[in-house]
Amino acid sequence: MGSDLTSAQPLIESLRRLALFSDLPAEALEALTETVRDERVEEGTWILTEGDENADLFVILEGEVGLVRNEIEAAVMHSGMFFGEVSVLLDEPAIAGVVARTPVRCAVIDRAALIPFLLANPTVTLRLLQAEARRIADANPWRA
Repeated sequence: MGSDLTSAQPLIESLRRLALFSDLPAEALEALTETVRDERVEEGTWILTEGDENADLFVILEGEVGLVRNEIEAAVMHSGMFFGEVSVLLDEPAIAGVVARTPVRCAVIDRAALIPFLLANPTVTLRLLQAEARRIADANPWRA
């Protein structure tokens, strides 16, 4: 995973730019960055495959990924979006695969760190739930 794929902006600054963490107190953001892995993947690399025993939340800092279910790209996700939350929150295998469509930089938060962080930071939890509700609403064919 080469460092030339995406910017070298410090992790804390990259997270602070995202709506998910935008109003998080500085000390909470600093504590979070101590537990986060800053991962970079090349275009075409599978980050997750459907059915993986995954216990990580991936927050896209830069780049674009495709969400793949049953070998069909179901959605495209970009900077500021996240994936893996269903697997983390339900402690179940990944329900979709994720492939890098471009070089990608992700903040990766494992379940052991994520659950206490969400409990301690309700604004982040609310934003995560709102994003999840938006995904469900957008996918609902009966929505008026």
